[in-house]
Amino acid sequence: MTLLFVVVGIAVIAGAFWFAVGRLDAELPDATSDLKPDERGGEPAFDVVLRGYRMDEVDATIAKLQEQIDELKKGGQRR
Repeated sequence: MTLLFVVVGIAVIAGAFWFAVGRLDAELPDATSDLKPDERGGEPAFDVVLRGYRMDEVDATIAKLQEQIDELKKGGQRR
């Protein structure tokens, strides 16, 4: 019986640790939310999910930046 209490105690401590360091979110963002990252100080701030950042947000931001780069390149060639 004591072994059971020890195992449960270790599980509770490990769960609290994972929650405290942000690895275990009570609520993950859903896949249908917007693709725009938040802005913090003019820099994009992507949603953090279980395995890093939301890839769809990152991909959308990279595509937007690539379009801006292409527009700047076209503007530089007109001169």
